[in-house]
Amino acid sequence: MKLRLIPICLLLLSVLSFDLSAQDDDIYESGTVWNVTMVRIDANMEDKYLKNLSNTWKMTMDEAKKQGLILDYKVLLGSASNGDDFNLMLMVENKNMAAYDPNPEREAKWDAIQEAMIAKVTQEGFDETLQLYTNIRELLGSKLMREITLN
Repeated sequence: MKLRLIPICLLLLSVLSFDLSAQDDDIYESGTVWNVTMVRIDANMEDKYLKNLSNTWKMTMDEAKKQGLILDYKVLLGSASNGDDFNLMLMVENKNMAAYDPNPEREAKWDAIQEAMIAKVTQEGFDETLQLYTNIRELLGSKLMREITLN
């Protein structure tokens, strides 16, 4: 009788140990981090907003990418699902969460990019663009999201 219990106990132990090891496996791989900003643009103002965005935000992101401050950026445009929804997403990709830690050298580079962009647009033009933004769009929020790859 005791000899019959040994194989059953060994089988039960192997099944239990398999289940425990499977729980230790990660279900995804961590990737880059995206800062996502949701924007609601007023009706029939998309082209005007995007034209100005190209002269400010895009110019800034291109230079930041060139200097290695960001990995990439994207703009997604679509239809709002209701009157309270966004219709534009501004997305900025960074290598990891550490890119958001305080760093005087990195902050100085961002400040220099901002100053160069304002000088190129001219202070008057920049102020006019900011006023336009206030009148034709609403920022609904932003969040950090990590890109993952499921295993």
